[in-house]
Amino acid sequence: MSAPVFETNLPGLPLVARGKVRDIYDLGDSLLIVATDRISAYDVVMPNGIPD
Repeated sequence: MSAPVFETNLPGLPLVARGKVRDIYDLGDSLLIVATDRISAYDVVMPNGIPD
């Protein structure tokens, strides 16, 4: 199984927003929405992500 992804960094793509569990990048004419392994409950981001 691959390692959990808690934060993305895509060089060359502008980061539009970083939410509780999603990172959004601007592709020009569209958006790239990346769902990470961060966990959020009751508007709190949990310290541990989704386990392997």
